[in-house]
Amino acid sequence: MAQATIRNLPMTASNLQHFFTTRRLFTALLILLALFVPLRQAEASKVLALVNDMPVTDYDVSQRLKLNSIIGGARNRKAAFRSVVNDAVLITEARKAGVDVSEASVDKAIERMAKNMGGMAKLKATLRKKGVRMSTLKSYVRSSLLFRVMAQKLGKKINPKVDQAEIDRRYRKILKDPRLQPITIYNIRQVVLPVENVAPAMRQQLYYARLVEAQQIMRRYKGCRTLKQAASGIFNVKVSKTLPADPRRMPKELRKALQTAGTKKMVGPIRTRQGIQMFAFCGTRKIAPPKPKKEQIAAMVRAEALSREMEKVMRELRKRAYIEYKDRKLVLN
Repeated sequence: MAQATIRNLPMTASNLQHFFTTRRLFTALLILLALFVPLRQAEASKVLALVNDMPVTDYDVSQRLKLNSIIGGARNRKAAFRSVVNDAVLITEARKAGVDVSEASVDKAIERMAKNMGGMAKLKATLRKKGVRMSTLKSYVRSSLLFRVMAQKLGKKINPKVDQAEIDRRYRKILKDPRLQPITIYNIRQVVLPVENVAPAMRQQLYYARLVEAQQIMRRYKGCRTLKQAASGIFNVKVSKTLPADPRRMPKELRKALQTAGTKKMVGPIRTRQGIQMFAFCGTRKIAPPKPKKEQIAAMVRAEALSREMEKVMRELRKRAYIEYKDRKLVLN
């Protein structure tokens, strides 16, 4: 509206001066708005704790959860909060001790990580896809490097001992897990005679006609290998590939009907909203989930022991830091 008014004014010296003053004010307003919007977004992130006056926000925790989905860290929010607080403790306590790691060291560590993931381009693409900022990854890497330095300053050696008997015990327990036991799977093929694109007045007649065709298929059927031949000559028949089905999750009625029919007869016909449906039972087979190797269990036990040793160091460092929790439920030991 201001520009329309100015456009109608005669271009006198005073009016030109007013025009340029208005333009400058408008430009300054746009700059202020551009600066103000990110500030509002940053303020919208709730502060969960202050670690030596360094804020740990809800946004930081969300970023760590997303990063953990890439690097394989904990997926629950309390554990992610603990990790972010630990990072803040390491960074601020290292700063107080005059300790730091160079940007070059951080970049080299990220390059090694990228190499294991197929290259830097792939790493960056994964971060973008998960919504993780590069600054979040750098903060994680920096704190990991600082941990080693701070542990040395405290005279702590991170060299957890693992008892072989504990590895054997854990391995035997995992092998007994019901989820690792072999299960019997039913092989099933589904046959559908669709009832579609027909006026409501004709729908019942088409259902009857499709029912007659279904009974014809069932009479011809002598086993799964004959299914294609049994359905030949019937218009618009949809036959699925062999589908594995867990009988424990089947409706009891369907499981019983398949067992009664065996592999030489079909189950059906069944009227559904889509048309007439039948099932062919093609036998059973046993499948066994892959069992973990003992080396994998050993690595898991060592990782747990390492985590406990690292937590001892972090607990001592957290005692040295001033941590103000905004929510008592989030207080760490």
